This record gives sequence, C-alpha cells and structure tokens, in this order.
Amino acid sequence: METIFAIGLCVAALYLITRRWIWILFFGISGLAAAFSTLASIFHFQILGALGFCFLAWICFVITAVIADGYK
Repeated sequence: METIFAIGLCVAALYLITRRWIWILFFGISGLAAAFSTLASIFHFQILGALGFCFLAWICFVITAVIADGYK
C-alpha cells in the first residue's frame, strides 16, 4: 500500500514540476523570505548577511520575472 502511495506521490511531483505556476510560486515565496531575512539581518546589525540575503532576494525575483514572461 505504501508503494502505491509513493508512486502516486512521484507522479504528482513530476506533473507539478512541469507547471510554470509552481516555479513562480516557489521563487516568489523564496524571494519574499530572503527579503524578510534581509530586514532581520539589518535589525541585528549583521550587514554582510543582509547583503547576501539582498542579492538572494534579487536573484529570486529576477528568476520569477523571467519565468513569468518567458513562455508567452
């Protein structure tokens, strides 16, 4: 019974990774998390961490924009 559930889960995962909206959702939420981590690092005076999170947020938002505009 667990094997059938695992196979069904794998098929659902393979279906979802082919959908554009799941990648937009994934990178959008990741960009928001990195942006909030930037703010948290600034509040805790960890400036290098804030710069790293800022670049990570920027990269995630750029990837989201490219995916959203790329397949029209």
